Amino acid sequence: MLRTKLWILAVVGSLICATWGRAQDVPSPAFAPKSVQFAENTRPLAEPGIFNYDAQMFAPVEFANFQNPEPSTGFFASYERTSTSVSRSGVRDLLAPGVFTSDFPVGSDFMWGNRFEIGWMTEAHDGWQLVYNKTEGGFFAFGRDELVSNPMLVRTNLSTVAINRIFRQITSNGGYFEPYLGLRYMSMSDKTLEDTLITIGGTDLNNRFKQSATNSAIGPQVGSRFNIRTGRFRYGVDGGVSAMYNQQRYFATDLIVSPTTIGINEFNQSDSSFVPVVDLRLEMVYYITRDVGLRGSAGFMYLWDGMNRSNNLTTAFNPNSVNGIGGGVAGIADESTTAAGFGFGIEWKR
Repeated sequence: MLRTKLWILAVVGSLICATWGRAQDVPSPAFAPKSVQFAENTRPLAEPGIFNYDAQMFAPVEFANFQNPEPSTGFFASYERTSTSVSRSGVRDLLAPGVFTSDFPVGSDFMWGNRFEIGWMTEAHDGWQLVYNKTEGGFFAFGRDELVSNPMLVRTNLSTVAINRIFRQITSNGGYFEPYLGLRYMSMSDKTLEDTLITIGGTDLNNRFKQSATNSAIGPQVGSRFNIRTGRFRYGVDGGVSAMYNQQRYFATDLIVSPTTIGINEFNQSDSSFVPVVDLRLEMVYYITRDVGLRGSAGFMYLWDGMNRSNNLTTAFNPNSVNGIGGGVAGIADESTTAAGFGFGIEWKR
């Protein structure tokens, strides 16, 4: 009897152990097959397309070695704060006897500006680019020293807009070459203001002399850009030339005020010219993520003769003033202009 009971207990124990062992092989609800429509239901070895977090602000961190990345496609954009040295107009036209060009300040002045770039690149390695650059600033032609009795304030504006068709070619060294052609518009202006005291017929009078010299130029441009990316750094060089038709306008006025009368003398002139332009840029970018980088650049632009600039001579020696030498008949004189400087900013998927 005892032997029978022991045999029954052995059989029951074996069945319990076998059942428990099989239960270890059955997936628990946490590991059961689930839909991949929700992020919490995915695992690291998911099928392609699940972890496509492009342009998602709250996507998980992407751990990449940044080695030999593919050139970006789709939208791209960049912004830079620029500091550009723009050359002043030269001393020209008539000079009073005993007065030399060395008596008047020339050179260039640094001015702040902004540069924006947006565009689109297709997977076929072609696309479009729009660039807008504006630099503006002012200076006193003879300084701001208290010994300068009648300082002349000069305000200069240089703005360009370009739209380009881009064609990208991958090179064997891992860089990419981007020829482009497009259309460019440029606007440049000088405006001056000087208050001075003049004597006519033994009477002291106040005279306000103002000038406005403007340029509106448009024409085709062609150029190319080369970029190479090494790790988190991208280096680029860009060179282009433009052939621009420039519409020039000049306006000058003398406002003479006396205790009893006000006199106004105005002079204006318009003309046109041809202006070749050369543009060179160097860029360096450090990518803090796959798509976002901090950038720095240096640029140089030269505009050949054909620019209308204000004559920054003081009123008494300025041929564009009726109270200066020449009596206000100088008008437009073509000049060259140089603009060079640097910029710093940020870019996205460039």
